[in-house]
Amino acid sequence: MRVFLGGSCNPTTWRKDVAIPILESMAISYYNPQVDDWSPELVAIEAKAKEEADTLLFVIDSQTRAIASILEATEMIMSHRDIILVIDQIADCTEIGGQTVTGSELKDLNRARTYLRDLASRHLVGVYPTVAAAVMSIC
Repeated sequence: MRVFLGGSCNPTTWRKDVAIPILESMAISYYNPQVDDWSPELVAIEAKAKEEADTLLFVIDSQTRAIASILEATEMIMSHRDIILVIDQIADCTEIGGQTVTGSELKDLNRARTYLRDLASRHLVGVYPTVAAAVMSIC
């Protein structure tokens, strides 16, 4: 089994802190797209890893806007891939990328998360409350 660890990246640490230790303890291989120096050349490598993965884990957390991750997760759901999700709403006045998120931006970001959650439900995709619960569902 091979798992693609998609979703929110920098400054998140859910991969190294939670997902990877659990996967390694279960001897499950994974691809971690979070790198210190991302470049456009990695798009092809990530696409290949996604294609070869048996399961795609997408974490949409509250530390990033996660717009691209939401789009990727939507694509994978509509492609009928084996995908599992963790989707966190963003609290009012959360700081993301050095900016406080409030008002219409907050509403738009949370609306996108709500839509993704609804899409997942309609397509029978599991949405888990924590990264640990999502990873354990793979095992």
